Amino acid sequence: MNKQISNQKQLASVTKVWVRALTALLAFALTNTVYGQTETNSEQPLEAATEPQVKPQVERRQVLEDLLDSENFEFGVKVGLISIEDFESSTWYAGHFAYHISEDFYLKAEYGQATAGTSSFERLANTAPLLTEDQRDLTYYGLNLGYNVLPGEVFLGDDLAFNSVFSVELGGGTTEFAGEDQFTINFSTNFRIFMNDWIAWDIGVTDYVFDNQITGENKTTHNLNFTTGVSFYF
Repeated sequence: MNKQISNQKQLASVTKVWVRALTALLAFALTNTVYGQTETNSEQPLEAATEPQVKPQVERRQVLEDLLDSENFEFGVKVGLISIEDFESSTWYAGHFAYHISEDFYLKAEYGQATAGTSSFERLANTAPLLTEDQRDLTYYGLNLGYNVLPGEVFLGDDLAFNSVFSVELGGGTTEFAGEDQFTINFSTNFRIFMNDWIAWDIGVTDYVFDNQITGENKTTHNLNFTTGVSFYF
């Protein structure tokens, strides 16, 4: 009888051990399952957030370098008309050399010449000429300070465009005319169209202001000048 009771106690003890072991194993399995699901769920929104919803389709475009030459020196020649006050309009020939200090400012040395025609007094009074042939030669040389006001482009059609710039100039120099040297102030506007990186079409309007006493009285004259030509950059 005692032996039977002892066997039952041993069986109950072994059963308790197995129950505890199974309970611990089941708890461990459940814990790993829940943790794995939580980790998986926490990673999914991060991956979804980092992946872009819309992939942009950006086309690469070729960027062309500036067509204007990087050098700062300019040489130009012009031809046009100058209206010499009291002496009709005459053909004007000119040349200039410029140094571009910056993108906005430049210095220009200019030389020009023309031959004056018959004065209005000579035509009306029918008298002897007021000036000799040599005295009718008008020559100007001086220095201007220029400022580029409106850089831009000129479009010729839908597919052709040229760089351009509109500038203003103020300068002073000397005019040799009627056997005298006169201090001269000039006001100029200039429009350039760049055909390529080293040559430009140049259009200009200038007013040369100086005094003379040809008609017997001292007067300030305005001599308008219209020119066109080409400028070379190097």
